[in-house]
Amino acid sequence: MSESQWKEPGGPAVSQAQATAAPGPGPWPGAIGPPVVGPPPRLSAQMPASRPPTPAATMGTWQGALRPPVFRVSQPRPTYREPLPVRGQSVAIGGAAGAAWMLLFGLIFNGSARSYVWASLIAGLVGWGAAAVLARFGDRGVAVGVAASTGVAVAIAGILVAYRLAGGDWLLW
Repeated sequence: MSESQWKEPGGPAVSQAQATAAPGPGPWPGAIGPPVVGPPPRLSAQMPASRPPTPAATMGTWQGALRPPVFRVSQPRPTYREPLPVRGQSVAIGGAAGAAWMLLFGLIFNGSARSYVWASLIAGLVGWGAAAVLARFGDRGVAVGVAASTGVAVAIAGILVAYRLAGGDWLLW
């Protein structure tokens, strides 16, 4: 039956040729028949010989009832850890060592503000060099503490230079 021959069920009477070709109202266009509820028919007799039947076809179960496989991992996931983590204790130890280093140089060269500033700059450069060596080959936490404390001490020396410069005296020459 084509679309041009289709008429609404219960509509005007159909012609004699149409009545003999299709008794009663036919299916809607594009419909194959009434809906089928339940699992599909067994496919084992209809399957080609070259392709093995699916487990659902051989067991007669509906494929919608199958569950996906459970993925099991035999090995645990790898953990990536820092080989030499920076710990708070080592940062505190490095800070104390750097502060002691800068205090020692400040006490040795306490003759004048100029000698204190130059000693602080030299001690700071040596401390930063030691922090670089520690960061590359030793404990990075201690390197952080040393670099931070020597940086604070050099900043204090810089503040002293700026204060004296504001008064008209340049300490570094």
